[in-house]
Amino acid sequence: MSCTVENDLTAFVDGELSAADMARVRKHLEGCAECRATLALLQRTVETLAALPAFQPSVGLRRRVLTRVETFPPSWSRRLREWFRPAVLLPSGMGVALAAVLALVAVRQAAEQRRSLELAVASNYELLSDYEVVGLSPDDLEVVEHLDELEAGR
Repeated sequence: MSCTVENDLTAFVDGELSAADMARVRKHLEGCAECRATLALLQRTVETLAALPAFQPSVGLRRRVLTRVETFPPSWSRRLREWFRPAVLLPSGMGVALAAVLALVAVRQAAEQRRSLELAVASNYELLSDYEVVGLSPDDLEVVEHLDELEAGR
């Protein structure tokens, strides 16, 4: 059903609408068989529920039910609310922020090191190309550069 009074039918049955809204719903019901059928179903439901005997739980039954309800595991929404409390969220949020800052610093430092290495290669390009002509690789140059450390380790 997609009528304009669809959401007002329950309030109409319960007498909770203003006089103007009650008149609007009555006028709509004159021309809409589907809403009249829904209204009849709602009225029968209310009448059937009113005919049921009143139920008063005993004190013991109420206590047993409440005890069982308290033993249920908490709902997901309650668990999420527990995790997003300020006492939990603030320290973890600060940890995340600190980790993000450290990651940013590390990335920036790596980029600076890469740029300095590229600058060193560019400034010594002629020298490196001369070594390649002779047949030395950059790995060989690194060994030669640290030769004094290798000899001291003997």
